[in-house]
Amino acid sequence: MIYSYPGCFFQRADGKYCVVFADLNNLAAFGDSFDLALANAVDLLARYIYSLKSKNESIPEPSDIQTLKPDISDEYTRAFFQTVNVDVEEYAKYYYSGTTETSVTLPRWLDEYARREQIDVSAVVRNYLTDRYNKQNSR
Repeated sequence: MIYSYPGCFFQRADGKYCVVFADLNNLAAFGDSFDLALANAVDLLARYIYSLKSKNESIPEPSDIQTLKPDISDEYTRAFFQTVNVDVEEYAKYYYSGTTETSVTLPRWLDEYARREQIDVSAVVRNYLTDRYNKQNSR
């Protein structure tokens, strides 16, 4: 599921950015450039929502970006709102998910071959499945 929250992007005179999510207890992310600040904001949003979901806590409703106005101080040269989106489940697959054990049934001769050749069957299966997943999802 994709979650979208308005982030207030503040730019300093030196070009660095701060992104604040007022709907999420004023969580803030930073970056030396807009792109880095946005990437950090996505990461922060994903981690926060994932944490709430894993604790079965309620997820705050996002504000309507059209009704928000940035509160700019002298420290910043400009401020604007932009919606930050993240698919928390997809993000979690790559960054938060642990491993799980599974078993693979092999004919005895193949198991003996793998042992003799010192082939890590788990690594072979993991690599194959990862490659296949990436090919299917890159279209």
